[in-house]
Amino acid sequence: MDIKKTLSNISNGQPTPGGGAVGWLVWGQGTGLLRMVSNLTLKSKKWLEGHAISDSIITQTTGFEDIAIRGYNEDCKAYDTVVEAYRMDKEEQGRINAIQSASLLAAEIPLDLVSKVHDVSLLHADLRTKYNKNAHSDFMSSKHLLATSAIIGAYNVKANLPEISDLDRHAIASKLYDMMNEIENMLSITLDWSGP
Repeated sequence: MDIKKTLSNISNGQPTPGGGAVGWLVWGQGTGLLRMVSNLTLKSKKWLEGHAISDSIITQTTGFEDIAIRGYNEDCKAYDTVVEAYRMDKEEQGRINAIQSASLLAAEIPLDLVSKVHDVSLLHADLRTKYNKNAHSDFMSSKHLLATSAIIGAYNVKANLPEISDLDRHAIASKLYDMMNEIENMLSITLDWSGP
């Protein structure tokens, strides 16, 4: 993924890639920095107490780059599917079902992002007192990138909830609420995601 081209695509005034897709890249950056801190912790005997969790972080987050890029692309496709559903003739019999199905997918992808943030935040919390302190700014940057990606994911889930069935809406909202509260606790940070 070419960084300059990606930034240009984000800024070109098209609906995609938008905030949801960007959230996946932010998660990737937060995860990447946590891995960096873990690798730096593993390189020093001074931080021996953090070696086991650092090794676990490296193992459990292997392949994060592909996950972030896949999420980025899936988010763009999901939004395009919602747009296509809304463009259907208003008299067409399957339009409402198409909108609900597309909106459900468009809510599930950022919910998966929040789930990924949740998983990495748990690892982040486990390393909190055991990492190489020479990488403190990187550790804190990771924390705030993870928090930001959770907020982005939450807003994108909420944007798609009105068009899905009550049963799915309540299940997704409940799962989102639980994960966001746990992320706040794990990262020791307040997440502003209530919004409209």
